[in-house]
Amino acid sequence: MGFLREAEKQGPDAGAGTEARYAASAEIDRLAQFFPDGTKVKVPVQVARLPLGSETTKTVLEYGTSREVIFRCTLPMEFGDRVRLTNKDGSLDAEAEVAAVQIGTSETLVAVRFIAEIPNWIIKA
Repeated sequence: MGFLREAEKQGPDAGAGTEARYAASAEIDRLAQFFPDGTKVKVPVQVARLPLGSETTKTVLEYGTSREVIFRCTLPMEFGDRVRLTNKDGSLDAEAEVAAVQIGTSETLVAVRFIAEIPNWIIKA
């Protein structure tokens, strides 16, 4: 009942943003099924297409394993492309290869596999 009262207070269009977030989350979850050892993460990074000097964008790593990560991307990406992922404090600075691209209705999701082992970048509790 409390949920219905809150929805009524917010008006008829209040759920539109929630529906979009749910759809985007569902798309990530669908791609994440291919990486069963992964976990949800929120790591802000900069993605640079290689060779360096190409396009760059800021995004958030949303799902990861010890070898792969998934993120939303505005840059054009294709299977086999190489990227460099870096975070602000420099604790993540890794080269990766695009393993999957999922073009959704509202955005593109990219899964990349690290070229070299990145020790302890993701730790499960």
